[in-house]
Formats: sequence, C-alpha cells, structure tokens
Amino acid sequence: MLSIAFVNTKAGTGKTTSAVWLAHAFAAANRPVLLVDADPQGSALEWSDLAESFPFRLLPMASEKLHLRILDYARPDEVVIIDAPQLEDHAGIARSALRFADEVVIPCAPTVVEISRTAPMQTEIEAMASVRLLPPRSAVLLNRAVTNANSIPAAREAFGSMGFDVLRTLVPRLELYAQSYGAPLPLAGADIWCDLAIDLINRAETPEMAR
Repeated sequence: MLSIAFVNTKAGTGKTTSAVWLAHAFAAANRPVLLVDADPQGSALEWSDLAESFPFRLLPMASEKLHLRILDYARPDEVVIIDAPQLEDHAGIARSALRFADEVVIPCAPTVVEISRTAPMQTEIEAMASVRLLPPRSAVLLNRAVTNANSIPAAREAFGSMGFDVLRTLVPRLELYAQSYGAPLPLAGADIWCDLAIDLINRAETPEMAR
C-alpha cells in the first residue's frame, strides 16, 4: 500500500484538484485506488456526484481518528490518496492525515505569499513525526505555475532553503485544471499527473532521492 496525503495550512491551494487528478492517473494505470475525502466540506465527494462517479473507490472520512480507522476500509493493494482539509480550520483531521500518510504532498503556487503561508507545514510535519513509528516523506508540489517563469526556480530555492523537498513534476496554470471541478476528467492534461504518480512511486522505492 502507498498512502499519499495532500495537506496545506490554508484553503484554496489545490488539494482537492490534485488529489482527484492523481487518483485518476493511478486508476488509468490500472492501480487500485481509494480516495479518502477527509474535508468536512466534502469537495471530492461532491465532485464525484457531479461527475456521476469516479473510476475508483471514494471514502468520506472527515475524522480526527482517520489514522486509526482508515485501515478498516483500505485494501492492501490500493494506493490511498487523502484529500485533507486545511490545518488552520480543521487541525485535528489534517494532523490525523499527517500521522497516517507515507508521503505528504503540499500543493503551493510559486508566489511569495503562498510560500510564506506554506512555511508552517514544516513544523506540523515534524510534530507528527514524533508520534509515528517512521517519519513521513514530504514534498512541495508547485502548481498553478507559469511555464519557464523566473518564479519557479525562485520558489524551488526558497523551499529548499527552508528544508522542503520539491517534486520534479510541475503543474502548470491551465484552465483545464482550474475548471475541471465537477466534471469527468478528460485524457488531455493527464500526462502531468502520470508524471507525478511516477515521481511519488520513485520516492517510495528510493526515499533518499534528492530534491
């Protein structure tokens, strides 16, 4: 089992969009997937309803005991993807996701404001590591990025100086992703999320991989 949680301190960082697109990428590669909607707002669940279901299992579980309960539902061969709520409003649930996941993915746009707002995630991850058997892997996913813009290497450098890993895959700022909520996902644009899936699998197999 590979478990991945999308977490950030604030709302509006692209957690649900990232979780759903990544789940589709794994499912398209014939990997069994369980998407856990841990956000009390139920955004992934609503998306599934609007899209007339997803091609993978979806479990609503907005619980502070998620880390204890999820194995009652997840199958041993599944990729478990958790769409966690923002820490500032639902700290107990988000921290429970941090306690469970093998990999914590932190979506963030490459802007000074977003980088600053994301910085406290390092402290949260370190705090949860103290109550786990093994510390989680964690990395920033740069999203809503303008291809070839100077902001991208600047963001990588800023996060690196704060001790964050930054994933190789970059999610560009496209209307395709911004407007995808509530609709079945098209084949166009899926290659980015397939690349992200490969990145995360490689990190699981080789945890010491560099930024």
